[in-house]
Amino acid sequence: MSLYVGVDLGGTNIVSGLVDEEGRILARDKRPTRQDLGLDGSLGQMKESIRTVVGQAGDSVRAIGIGSPGPIDPFEGVVLEPENLPAWRNVPLVRIVEEEFGVPAFLDNDANVAALGEQWQGAGKGVKFFMCVTLGTGIGGGAVLDGKLLQGFNGNAAEIGHITIDYDGPPCPCGNRGCLELYASATGIVRRTKERMERERPETSLWEKFENLTAKDISQAAHEGDEFARRMYEETGFLLGVGLVSAINLYNVEVIALGGGMAHAGEILFEPVRRTVRERALPGVRDKVRIVPSQLGDDAGLLGAARMAMQQAE
Repeated sequence: MSLYVGVDLGGTNIVSGLVDEEGRILARDKRPTRQDLGLDGSLGQMKESIRTVVGQAGDSVRAIGIGSPGPIDPFEGVVLEPENLPAWRNVPLVRIVEEEFGVPAFLDNDANVAALGEQWQGAGKGVKFFMCVTLGTGIGGGAVLDGKLLQGFNGNAAEIGHITIDYDGPPCPCGNRGCLELYASATGIVRRTKERMERERPETSLWEKFENLTAKDISQAAHEGDEFARRMYEETGFLLGVGLVSAINLYNVEVIALGGGMAHAGEILFEPVRRTVRERALPGVRDKVRIVPSQLGDDAGLLGAARMAMQQAE
């Protein structure tokens, strides 16, 4: 039986798993990335994490897949300069891992491999045209079309967070203006909520947490009946839906899974998203697209990286 290693490389933690061809996780290792130790230290953490799970597989490991924060070059196997891994600059990660473990290694963006994992074993299982959108500090996305991960010419396809929803909106660090993640990410809802509070002075419990306000605070207040907080989530769901309509019209996906911390808000976010899609997507499509919660949680990246290795090693 062939086994594969999936690695989810993050700014805080590294998670590695030994995965079989049926998607079962047979062994798992999680450890801090230790960025305080610099590039060599965090690379050492990753190698030890992989070594721990490989050690439980004997000679059965056929390939290793790695999901990394971008930007990366998946075709050259290089981590270029991710914002949350500041010491990682032009790191030839695939070559390093192949030399260390003697099996083929493959690299892709962490949002892409999370989408592949959800399509394989999670919310998109059995769905050929699928998209996964992660709502966190920013907005990440990955698309699986006709069962294959969409990469684009240099591995940067499906950047849903940088769809423009306001051509004259605020500047985005990406260089564009009015990008979706400025409005519908955790950072975006906090910014918009604080701006609205200062402008309108509403009656809301959120004043107690104004200085250190988080998206979770807004969600909790909304669930407790705070009308202003509910209005902010209603508006955020609408704006997210506007962005997703563009993705639906472009990729013709049948299921979109929403994950990340923002998705934990539940129906106060999902209901306006679904309503906006029904109102704005193309006829013949809008009534068939499903917007669902992601299912795999922290395992999505690990399983997707292993699946990528499995597909590319064939």
